[in-house]
Parts: sequence; structure tokens; C-alpha cells
Amino acid sequence: MNIAFARNEYTNTKTNSLSSKAENFEAISFALDQLLNSMQGLRETSDIEQKDSCFEKSLTSIYFLQKCLDFEAGGELAKNLFRVYEFSRQAVLDFVLREKGSENMDKSIEYVTLIKEGWTEIESSL
Repeated sequence: MNIAFARNEYTNTKTNSLSSKAENFEAISFALDQLLNSMQGLRETSDIEQKDSCFEKSLTSIYFLQKCLDFEAGGELAKNLFRVYEFSRQAVLDFVLREKGSENMDKSIEYVTLIKEGWTEIESSL
């Protein structure tokens, strides 16, 4: 009876762990999509309310993505991703608050698009 219980608990833990990993991938994927959509929305819309919404969603997505980084396990990759997200944050702030144009915003969108493509490849290989 103890062996059956242990086997059942192991199976449940393994299933929950795989489910949790899939949920984490989905959350990051959603945040990357949200970031791309909101940065593109910032560039394209002239409506003040939509701009405010895109601004807020951009920064929230960036903060979420930065918070999810594991610097101990991720090493240089995590540090580099943090730098890209920080560049994106600054590009959004410059674009909205300082009206500095879209050059850095365009670069930021390119970088986040590359990250999203890489993330999708990782997700599909699991």
C-alpha cells in the first residue's frame, strides 16, 4: 500500500510539474505578445486613451518579463535579456514622455520579436 501511494504521489507531482512548466511558458509567451502589440500600438495610434493603455501594458509586460528572469540559473542569457527589456523600457519612456522618435522603439520591437521567435521554438520543442 505504501509503494502504491508513493507511486501515485510521484505521478501526481510529475504531472503537476509538467503542467506548471507549460503554464510558465504560456505566461511568458503572452507577456511577449502583449509587449509587442502594445509597443506597435504606441507607434501607430494617435488616440490619447489608446496610447495610455499601450504605454501601461508595455511597461507592465516589461516588468513582468524582467521579474521572471532567473539570474542564477540563466547566467549571461538572463543578464542579456534583462538588458534588452531595459532597453525596451527606456525606448517606451523616451517615445511617450520625451517624444524622441521611433528609432529605438523600432529596434526594441525587432529585439523583442527575435526573443518571441526563440521562445516559440523552445516552447514547441518541449
